[in-house]
Amino acid sequence: MFCFSLFLAAIVASQQVIENPEKPLSAKAGRVIQLKEISRITDEGGKFFFVEPWDVFAGRDGSIYVHEPKGLLKFGVNGKFVKNLLKWGEGPGELNGNLTGVIVREDDIILYSSNIMKLVRITPDGKLIEDKKFSKGPFSSLLGYHDGIFFMMKRVWEDMPKISGLYEAKNRLIVVTEKEEVIETSFLLPTTESRDVRLGGRTSSSGISRLMALRESERYVFLFHTPEYLIKILDLEKSEIVLSFRRKYDRVRYTPAGKIPEGYPIPKYHNDLCRLLWHKGRLWAVTSTFDKNKGTLVDVFNREGQYLDNFYLPLFKIRRNNPQYYAPMAIAGNFLYLLEADEEDLISLIKYEIVGE
Repeated sequence: MFCFSLFLAAIVASQQVIENPEKPLSAKAGRVIQLKEISRITDEGGKFFFVEPWDVFAGRDGSIYVHEPKGLLKFGVNGKFVKNLLKWGEGPGELNGNLTGVIVREDDIILYSSNIMKLVRITPDGKLIEDKKFSKGPFSSLLGYHDGIFFMMKRVWEDMPKISGLYEAKNRLIVVTEKEEVIETSFLLPTTESRDVRLGGRTSSSGISRLMALRESERYVFLFHTPEYLIKILDLEKSEIVLSFRRKYDRVRYTPAGKIPEGYPIPKYHNDLCRLLWHKGRLWAVTSTFDKNKGTLVDVFNREGQYLDNFYLPLFKIRRNNPQYYAPMAIAGNFLYLLEADEEDLISLIKYEIVGE
């Protein structure tokens, strides 16, 4: 970690983007890594239901957490349901707005609702540590927490042309202290959205890209936010984006599922990336490249942004019906956890063992 810190410090001033070639270093690139299904968790009547799971997180002890708009469902190492850690209400330790941000750390869990600008910090078993209501803002996303400082995103509002199309929405990295001093950094993390302007001036919008973050440690956060291939590292100790990297990538054409209203703006391509994972000291970047016989292509990088390897994971049921190609998954130890919906929309949390890397 010390060498990595020195490397990051050396490039902060230049803010360079590391450009990787299309092919990785490994001679074994392109292989298929097998997954062995260990268990499959589905709804348990009277205990829990998967309603609209947004994300899945792995705790250091092997516990698994499923993020719902109105819940954080905890499952033990054995796959058994433990409880919903989100308390709904207006009292201390409670939220009455959608759960829009979750950070699972070793000794605590942070829950955030951008709807009501409130944050709750609890122990892994649900005991209240901190209850905080922000009076400033609004802050759209929670990216990290380090030494009493919160790292948030704030939308930079601009006048948009009154025509339909794809537009870049600017988001600024904000540092908020425990005393709620708000420090605006120079770092912008734009996302792309589709805006449909109809006769009469009515406008509807939907997200094309979304901010996706992987908290690799208490200090570093890997993230991406654009439709194109680009990964960044946020150093929470320095409050800076200290590294950006990418590789040459053939974009995947997006074909809308179902009928699209005439004139509605849609992207030509899927987002290049859909998920970041951390496994055995390496970053796994799950791409939108899909092979009907092999599965989903995953790129592998080291901490310094060097493109080392790639392989296919035999995952065939991840839905590709939107350009975001959203794939909620997490890794704990040598196990991959995936939220998957079947043909009847029954959602399961599947535990796979990663075999033969």
